[in-house]
Amino acid sequence: MRAARWTGLSMLARRATGAQLRILCYHGLWLAPGAPFGNCLFMTPDRFAARMARLARSGLPVLPLGEAVERLAANRLPRAAVVITIDDGWASTHSHMLPVLERQRLPATLYATTWYAGRDLPVVNVAVDYLIAASGRAAEDRGAVVRRIEALPEPGRLDALRAYGRALGVGEAWLECRQFHLMRPAELADAHGRGLDIQLHTHRHIDVAGRIGQLVPEIAANRAALVAATGGGVPEHFCYPSGTFHPSAPALLAASGIRSATLVTEGLNPPGASPYALRRFVDGQHVRASAFDAYLDGTLHYLSRARMAAARIEIEVPRRVAAASGMLLCAL
Repeated sequence: MRAARWTGLSMLARRATGAQLRILCYHGLWLAPGAPFGNCLFMTPDRFAARMARLARSGLPVLPLGEAVERLAANRLPRAAVVITIDDGWASTHSHMLPVLERQRLPATLYATTWYAGRDLPVVNVAVDYLIAASGRAAEDRGAVVRRIEALPEPGRLDALRAYGRALGVGEAWLECRQFHLMRPAELADAHGRGLDIQLHTHRHIDVAGRIGQLVPEIAANRAALVAATGGGVPEHFCYPSGTFHPSAPALLAASGIRSATLVTEGLNPPGASPYALRRFVDGQHVRASAFDAYLDGTLHYLSRARMAAARIEIEVPRRVAAASGMLLCAL
């Protein structure tokens, strides 16, 4: 990537991929003490602010999602256009990400899941994962703990989480800063009023690949909750939770009045790309600024293709050599 910048190849890549839509993907910000938890789930506020400043300085056109989808279908995008998307709706999206976007005057879309939004309760499975990681007890049966807590009546789940954290010797700073809470309905309404585009992510953050039969009712419940919270228009764009995809999903989404859907698969989106399988770049705490730049200028697109070609060669050449050796041995 450094060589591409030094030699001018990154500029050539931007020109070659100029008609393709770039979509950035974020999740939440890490407000608790210590290093951010999760691979690309949380990043520090400073890192997010630096990324948005970098994007603003780049001069690339940053479009609202709906406009970008329409322009992509008509092959009328400005060169190297970018969309910013944020998944889930963590409380830090409202408290810390939205002010950064406002300062930089950048439009963005939030894909909000809504079951937890109406409850003053951390997302149980993520909180349990964090408590286990923070305690260093890798042998804990994570699944059993999550099932036990989620089987309790809702009013008892927070106490159970707190008790589990105490048993593991983990403090409650994560709870005090609402690290694993989602945005409340009032926060969704405030964000919508301040210009954040709020779209669909299912009501319960379901695995679409494994629960395709629940997709339509999940979208209906998600949509109803968002309209009730924001008082805005009917959401028409969707993000597959955790990027899980099913071949039947596009038809179901179209029948539900959805105009686009995004994955967490890395890539650019050329004119003519399926609007129900849009690719994104998942940014995170451990993603280097050079990789971020390479996605935006298109270099990463060609590096990824080169890696895939090299991987095919790595597999194919030894296989052919082995086959030829076998034939030679048979001949001998």
